[in-house]
Amino acid sequence: MGLAQSCALLGVGLVSVAVVIACVVSGGVSTPALQSAALAGGICWAAATFALTATFVGNWLQAPVQGMLAGMLFRMGLPLTAILVANTTSARPGTAVTILSVYLVTLVAETTLALRMVSPATASHAQLVGSRESTAG
Repeated sequence: MGLAQSCALLGVGLVSVAVVIACVVSGGVSTPALQSAALAGGICWAAATFALTATFVGNWLQAPVQGMLAGMLFRMGLPLTAILVANTTSARPGTAVTILSVYLVTLVAETTLALRMVSPATASHAQLVGSRESTAG
């Protein structure tokens, strides 16, 4: 599966997950719940899209491990920053919990998609090159 298909699949799945989580956290369907769902879903989708892009580029450059590590900066950094901002500003109660809950679901889905992007041949090539460099030094 390519990068665009992975991002689209992730986005479609996150819409329903974010709405359900926000409605559970808010105690029902309401305008604030839908706003929290849009915020949490948007932040987590953007973070996952950037992480998948970093994985894709790392794989393209034949550095899959480095791509996955670079993706971790986006995967964890954006949602964590959003949670910190939500806690320090006058955000609606439950916004940080909604972001965290959507993040956990996104983490599982995005990691699965990222691992499918890294082919076993590319990963074994990177391990082979790394082991040759460590024994040469």
